[in-house]
Amino acid sequence: MAISRHFLYFIFLGLFWGLSQSLYKAMALLHVPPTHVIAYTGFGVGLGLIITARLSRTKLQWSREVMWFGLGCAVLMNVPFTTGLYLIRHLPATEMAIIVSTAPFFNYALALITGRENAVPRRLAAVAVGFVSSAVLILSREGMMSGRVSWWTLAAFSTPILYTAYNWFAAHYWPRNADVFSIGASESLWSGLVAVPFMLYFEAPLSVETPPLYAYWTVLAAGIMWIIERIAFFTLIRDRGAVYTIQAVYISTPAAVVFGTIFYGGAADLWLWVSLAILMVALWLNNSGSAVRPVSATQPSV
Repeated sequence: MAISRHFLYFIFLGLFWGLSQSLYKAMALLHVPPTHVIAYTGFGVGLGLIITARLSRTKLQWSREVMWFGLGCAVLMNVPFTTGLYLIRHLPATEMAIIVSTAPFFNYALALITGRENAVPRRLAAVAVGFVSSAVLILSREGMMSGRVSWWTLAAFSTPILYTAYNWFAAHYWPRNADVFSIGASESLWSGLVAVPFMLYFEAPLSVETPPLYAYWTVLAAGIMWIIERIAFFTLIRDRGAVYTIQAVYISTPAAVVFGTIFYGGAADLWLWVSLAILMVALWLNNSGSAVRPVSATQPSV
């Protein structure tokens, strides 16, 4: 039963990560302000996790350590998340998905610098191949080979780089013996609270720029899926470890390109598929055989 549950979590995680960029693109096309997305989903996911914890008879921990950790995660996660919500307005969902999928390579580079990982040849090769994939993607956008720089594509790489800071913080400061629901609820509620001042100042609800109510179906859908995603992600991290969980990228990366092509079309040119193929080789090198060093079971990883 446990294996079946973990497998279902694993499949859901990969498919949700793959679908997320298309969902963010839908938010952009419907002009849903990023601060609204963060505030509403933060409160919604937090409350959803609290209710789920009560139903499962899990006693939530609201210790000072858990609260401070949740605040740190909320700030460090929302910076790249907000950046991605703005950048997706200027890039195809398929392209953004491949760029976000390079996050493990930046994580490994930081782990090398901080001494948390050894310089394993196969993983160093994975980083090199990953950057070849990125180079193919960048050089093929908007005729860059003819001299025009795709600044939006270059800027999008700030998203996986910034997510690296989130992963580093979570890996170093995860509260001892903290449960999945407490961490997820703390992080989500702080996300909503942190976003409220920015929402009221820059994109106040019911203002002239506020989109019609039907546009918020995207926020509702994201909130419901994120409740399951947080439970699935942290459960796999706790029970199977980061090495197992990161394999969901094998599902999410091609799924993201397929979803983006199905929903928006026209973006999956030949060079994008070449970049995707190279990236899949890099991900295999990064996560296969003796290349991966075991890490703590409570260490999140993108």
